[in-house]
This record gives sequence, structure tokens and C-alpha cells, in this order.
Amino acid sequence: MRSTSIFVAVAALLVGAAAQAQGPEAAAMDLMPIADTNQDGKVTLEEYKAFAAQGWGFVSQGADKVKVADLDPQAQRAFFGITPDAQGYVTEKAYLDAAPGRFTLLDADKNGSLDAAEINGGALQQN
Repeated sequence: MRSTSIFVAVAALLVGAAAQAQGPEAAAMDLMPIADTNQDGKVTLEEYKAFAAQGWGFVSQGADKVKVADLDPQAQRAFFGITPDAQGYVTEKAYLDAAPGRFTLLDADKNGSLDAAEINGGALQQN
């Protein structure tokens, strides 16, 4: 049960801009307690990268690459903004390499860390 909840949280976080299209319900789960590993009230880029790595583990189920079209729609949202290769696969490297760009997108105030509103996609929903 906990791993399912974490998967949902990771998928929602890694969607980033998809929260804007989905509306407020896309960020209904508070991701801060999961992503803010040192519990200081902010998520650094390093914490976000670690969170993305954890997300890859849940989404890929241990595979080195995944075919996005074969995933259920909720899991597909975790690949928002990542272009699959010609065969429709995303590698672990491509997935993890996308984390800094997503972090930057979420960091609405550009202070180099994410607060609870940013990690939950609040700034994206206002645009």
C-alpha cells in the first residue's frame, strides 16, 4: 500500500507542468514530506534528483528503459516533457537527466529550492 502511495506521489511530482493541464486535483497529495528528505522545509536540486531516482524505480520496476505507450495513463504522466526514442522507449539516463529541467520549471521564485507550493505544482496551476 505504501509503495503505491509513493508511486502516485512520484508520478504526480515528475509530471511537473502536467499539473497545470490537470487542474488542482493533479497536486492533491502533499509531496513535500517525501521529497524534503532532511525536513528543512525546502527541496534542493539534490533532493529533487534523489526523488526522481526513486520515482524511476517505481515507474520502471527495475528495467533500464521503459516503453511509455505500454504504461498505464497515470504512469505515462511521469514522462511528461521527455521525448521517447524512435522505438518509444525512455532510458533511465534520459529520465534522470530531465530532473534539473523539471526542478527549474517548478522553482517559480527562482531561489534554487522548492517550497511546498512549488513541489506540489501550485505555481504551474496559476499560469
